[in-house]
Amino acid sequence: MSFGIKKIILTSLSIVFLLSWLLHIYFYYFHFQSLAPITPNVAAGQIYEVNNHGYVFYLTKQQEITAYIPLGVALVAFVMGALLESREAH
Repeated sequence: MSFGIKKIILTSLSIVFLLSWLLHIYFYYFHFQSLAPITPNVAAGQIYEVNNHGYVFYLTKQQEITAYIPLGVALVAFVMGALLESREAH
C-alpha cells in the first residue's frame, strides 16, 4: 500500500473515530438527558440509570443501545487505525 493511500485511510479512520465518539457523548449525555425522567419509569421501560456528574436520569434499553452504537464504531475505527499504523510500509 502506498504512503498516500495509507495516509488517506488513516485520516478517514481518525475522522470517523472522532465523530463517532462525539456522537456517543452527545446522545448519552445531552440528547437523552433532556428527554429522560429523573426517576425510574417502569411503565415506559426507563429503568437504566445514567449518572452525569451527579445528575441521574433513566433510559430505556433501546435508548442505551442507540447511545452505545457510535461508541462501538469509534472503537472499531481506532483499532483499525492502530493496526494499519503498526504495519510497516514496504
